[in-house]
Amino acid sequence: MPVTLGYAEPLDDDFDRECFPSKIGGKPQWLDPTRPLSLDQVQCDECASPMVLLMQLYAPEDEPAEAFHRMLYVFICRNGGCHKASARRCMRVVRSQLPEDNTIYTAQESEAAGSCSDDEDDISWSLAEQVKPAAVCAVCGLTGSKACSKCHKQFYCSRAHQVADWEAGHRAQCGNTHTQTKNLAVHTRKLQRMVYPELVIVSEEEDANQLETGNGDYDDDDDDEGSDDDGEDNEGIKPEDMALVPVTEEKVEDSEVDVDRAFLLFQRRIQKSPDQVIRYTRSSDSSEPLFVSDLGKPEAQADVPDCELCGTAREF
Repeated sequence: MPVTLGYAEPLDDDFDRECFPSKIGGKPQWLDPTRPLSLDQVQCDECASPMVLLMQLYAPEDEPAEAFHRMLYVFICRNGGCHKASARRCMRVVRSQLPEDNTIYTAQESEAAGSCSDDEDDISWSLAEQVKPAAVCAVCGLTGSKACSKCHKQFYCSRAHQVADWEAGHRAQCGNTHTQTKNLAVHTRKLQRMVYPELVIVSEEEDANQLETGNGDYDDDDDDEGSDDDGEDNEGIKPEDMALVPVTEEKVEDSEVDVDRAFLLFQRRIQKSPDQVIRYTRSSDSSEPLFVSDLGKPEAQADVPDCELCGTAREF
């Protein structure tokens, strides 16, 4: 099964028209805008603060039919101290999906103004006219269960975010119909700093010709043997010489020094595309994911509990 690589890039002019964006940071763009997540679903178990969006990834599937539209959301606590505990307490991964025939989106055969286009199928998607998005938090985009008691126009997921927005600029804007554009811009920038910077994720399949072969070399049909793109002689240069972290001779010495073999495999795999920020595959040809380290690997049951719906063990 091919691996899809994701790269982070600045937002472009077409981003606002995307119904199903893959992105880093900002506020979530909900697959079903009538049912955003609530605070209790993504609240840090360590500090009880609302988690914020780290990334969302659009990963549709033909099978099962219920996953025709499928979005994965990753939330994380921004308090660094919380990450000394288990990741299960300060991170959440949530899946949202819809069948092709649903009440949220309508499909059109050609691109139309205000719609989201799918270039591969020449289909445009747009929210159905009857869909009314739920109120969301002005700070983080979770369900806005609380409203400003003065203007009743600004919504929040928690008291903490209501106070944060009040101090960021809503105090001066609340009920004021003549707020200066400069003040609005300052308020917007302060809100943006409360979440991660927003970047779009563009994707492409990993080049199978650049994967490591069984003898530790790399098979790359695009490069001339013994030379790089600049025509310089690469004869005698080993893959580990180009690793993100230098690999020393210790890796082949017979010593008692512990070697993080998972990290060595990780850096060798990604060194051909070092700018990648996400690796995605629906199912893997290997028995386990490409771990970044031998340390902190999840354990069955303790870190990967059985499905709460059917009781079946989860697998990669």
